[in-house]
Amino acid sequence: MDVKPSIDGEMWKQRRQRLEALIGTNPSEREQEPAQSDTDPSERDQEPAQSDTDPSKREQDPAQSDKFMDPLLYFAAKDGDVDRFIRALEDYCAKEGVSLPIVLGLTSPSGNTLLHAAAESDDIVRAIIDFVPEHLISAANFRDETPVIIAARAGKTNAVELLLPQGNPTYGDQNRNTALGEAVRNRHYEVIRLLVREKPSLLYWGNQESKSPWCLAVETGDVEVLKCLLDAPNGGEDEAQMDVHAFGMSPVHLAIMYQNKDMLTEMWEKKPWLFELRDADYRLPLHFAAYTNYLDGVQFMIEKSPKSVLKGGSVNAYLPIHVACLKDHVRIVVELLRQWPDPAEFISSEGENILHVSARYGSISTVKYILKDPKFGHLVNARDSDMNTPLHLAALHWQASVLLLLARDRRVDLKLVNENNMTALDVVEQDMKGMDAPLRKRLTRIILVSAGTPRSGELAICNPTGQSKGKELGPPELDRLKGEVNTRMVVAALVAAMTFASGFSVPGGYNGSEPGAGIAMLLHKAMYNVF
Repeated sequence: MDVKPSIDGEMWKQRRQRLEALIGTNPSEREQEPAQSDTDPSERDQEPAQSDTDPSKREQDPAQSDKFMDPLLYFAAKDGDVDRFIRALEDYCAKEGVSLPIVLGLTSPSGNTLLHAAAESDDIVRAIIDFVPEHLISAANFRDETPVIIAARAGKTNAVELLLPQGNPTYGDQNRNTALGEAVRNRHYEVIRLLVREKPSLLYWGNQESKSPWCLAVETGDVEVLKCLLDAPNGGEDEAQMDVHAFGMSPVHLAIMYQNKDMLTEMWEKKPWLFELRDADYRLPLHFAAYTNYLDGVQFMIEKSPKSVLKGGSVNAYLPIHVACLKDHVRIVVELLRQWPDPAEFISSEGENILHVSARYGSISTVKYILKDPKFGHLVNARDSDMNTPLHLAALHWQASVLLLLARDRRVDLKLVNENNMTALDVVEQDMKGMDAPLRKRLTRIILVSAGTPRSGELAICNPTGQSKGKELGPPELDRLKGEVNTRMVVAALVAAMTFASGFSVPGGYNGSEPGAGIAMLLHKAMYNVF
């Protein structure tokens, strides 16, 4: 015969009896009842009304809203020693002349009840749960935390199980974190398994940051936490939840951001449909991996789903390779080209190939890679939907460094015009307003003029060769600029552009923001001029 369970059961029976004794009328109140029977019945009927109107008696009533729980009770509950806690309750009830239900309704200055304080102890929750009014089991403190949220955060599985029936586990705190979110964040495996088993819908409850428990699991970096969620019974909800709005944020995208391949593997093996979710910008996971330059992630997703390289996103229907180009991630471009060697097949909704996109966004390394490989020669003068060549787009978006690379390549046809019958130089000059154009635009024009880019025949009739719009002159232009832009700034900007082609660097680097983008940071330092 096992004696220990018997002893334990008897101990809990005694504890319950002690608490039950605190429910009824206080002994001191029972002693006063016979004396009241000698009074006139009409006087007895008036006594409750008198006590309700007597200010001194209202102040002594511990049920009043301005009465906080005794700190000794609060800390006895948090201490976790159930017998010490029951003794503290007995002493307080005797001292204050109140019953257990009233004590359980008292709060701390931050709105915590005794159940909130006891939630971090399995034993104390077990002791008092049957005596707590139902509305207090799901009551929230001033931070909107319920007892079950506190118990889940502390990893108290038994307490969570006892609190669940009336504890409202879908309720969130002031940051909308639910009990499951807290269990996930603090890596309490058993509590997680319990909650998703009893309430699977919690998997899709997002917090104030729009992060579901899936995302919180990824943020922990703990694969075991993620497994607890992936192994949860879903009740057929998975297919209905194939929407990023159900998650607030895609867990796959988050795993890519943290570059956690183990988590990607787990999600692919158990819930591959997660990889069909798009983020807020309508990007698939492969797009996001290309965007973040996560090579292992790109290789993983290409291996699992080779066709994903041909799926477009929302921005101009860009493919993953276009995203890599705009971010200037050459190694991702190289990897994606292994799946489909002819880049002419990678076309956006605006008819742009990978060189168009690279030129538009000033992706110098990618442009160099494309121009260096002879097999990509057919991209050099290719047209988009507006008949723009990469040279046009570089000029249109003032990408001086890319423009310099293209203008120096003999394969680039400087005379080509777009659908508006404009050469790259026409595009630049149309956007320049006399002498008010910023240095970056002036530099772009200087590069095109120096390379011998012509104006279109139509514009040349109105604008004779050698004379530009806005009273600008060709050969004397640098002299004219001296009166308006410091000559050293022009020289420094030209050097900045040349360094991209030659691999040469100036001290201090260059300014990366307007106005004066591309200007040497140390331009006005004496030693820079010596350099």
